[in-house]
Amino acid sequence: MIPDSERLAAWISAQRWFAGKAHRIARVQVEDRISVGDVMLAIVRLRLDDASEDRYAIPLAPGGDITDALEGGEYPSALLALIRDSGRIGGEQGAIVGHATRAVRVPHGTALRARRLSGEQSNTSVVLGDVAILKHFRRLAAGPNPEQEITGFLTERTTFTHAPRLYGHVEYRDADGATSTLVVAHELVTGADDGWAWVVDRLREVFGRVPARPDDRDGLAAVAAVPLGALERLGERTAALHVALASVTGDAAFAPEPIAPADIARWANDVQRQIATAAAAAPTRGIPDAPDVREALGALLGRAKTRHHGDFHLGQTLYRAADDDWVLLDFEGEPLRPLEERRQKTSPLRDVAGMLRSIDYAGVTAAPDPGDARATAWRDVASVAFVRGYRRVAHDAAFVPRSETGFARAVAVFVIEKAAYEVVYEASHRPEWLGIPVEGLRLAVAALAA
Repeated sequence: MIPDSERLAAWISAQRWFAGKAHRIARVQVEDRISVGDVMLAIVRLRLDDASEDRYAIPLAPGGDITDALEGGEYPSALLALIRDSGRIGGEQGAIVGHATRAVRVPHGTALRARRLSGEQSNTSVVLGDVAILKHFRRLAAGPNPEQEITGFLTERTTFTHAPRLYGHVEYRDADGATSTLVVAHELVTGADDGWAWVVDRLREVFGRVPARPDDRDGLAAVAAVPLGALERLGERTAALHVALASVTGDAAFAPEPIAPADIARWANDVQRQIATAAAAAPTRGIPDAPDVREALGALLGRAKTRHHGDFHLGQTLYRAADDDWVLLDFEGEPLRPLEERRQKTSPLRDVAGMLRSIDYAGVTAAPDPGDARATAWRDVASVAFVRGYRRVAHDAAFVPRSETGFARAVAVFVIEKAAYEVVYEASHRPEWLGIPVEGLRLAVAALAA
């Protein structure tokens, strides 16, 4: 039984995965109901007070109270079984349909304990025993989610082994036949640490052993040999990912395409628009004027645009200390961006820029004081290590500029874009962190000018 609209609207507006928190829910329309065991999966269209609309998938446990079925119970296991069996469950209007890959390894007849992971916002992940991790998308968008597309591509069509294999997905198919990705299930990676936490912990150990001296990069690099070596390897794995994503030419969704002058012009405009947005969000912080980045991006002209990770930072990685290696995660892109935008081909050097910004954040986070010279030294030596690993694997790839200078300048442009995006985010969510991206933006603009 679906709760009344007023109660449901109040409950939805309090959930972390609700994307419209800046607005009031004006209308709730239940478009479909699908029974999955004793759970009612409600497909709900929300209209906000700004007239925008979104569609959400809300699994409701039985009972009088509104309870999310992903908090416990058998619903996650039922979805995993639907994937394993390539099954179908019909609803009042549409249906949910499971699709398995050749990698699926899900036993029959075994009860899998479900454990919901905390901390996520736009979706919900549940670990099932020691078998799989299931990600349930909340906001539905027409078309395949990049998480499903990219990990499915890596699993079925490449030899890349540094991302979890996709076991399969569940799609919601509405009455008109349009589909949206509802669930993806991957193999569970064990014996690994969160990449962000691992780097920050190692850095705190390093900073505890290195005096805070300006320009002591050699001293810091000697003590930080372990995390620097790991980041160099992460650069190699990032390049290998990009090579894999550029390896198939017969699939329109993944085949590399030449970067045209129109791409360069559009990307340059995107950068300048992002800087203008940052200046408006932080008007007193001295945001530098937008440089003309078209010449620097010109090094990419005629090179290949491909699919890429789209939201790449240390928090999207796992580090395995046992084999000193990395696993790359979460390929859905930035969830607040439109789905079609996240599926577009672009320069994968945007991922390189994203990781360089994350390396900077890690240093400032680990340092005892915001202006600590060790954080600056770390940013410089760690960025060199990561890029060195990346260039070692991708030096002759079709998606990188032909010269070292062209590579460096193109990456600098995307660092500017990412840092400006961070300025906007921090101004709205964590103003006490605003100095990190402001300084990163200033340095990237200065590096490009130089």
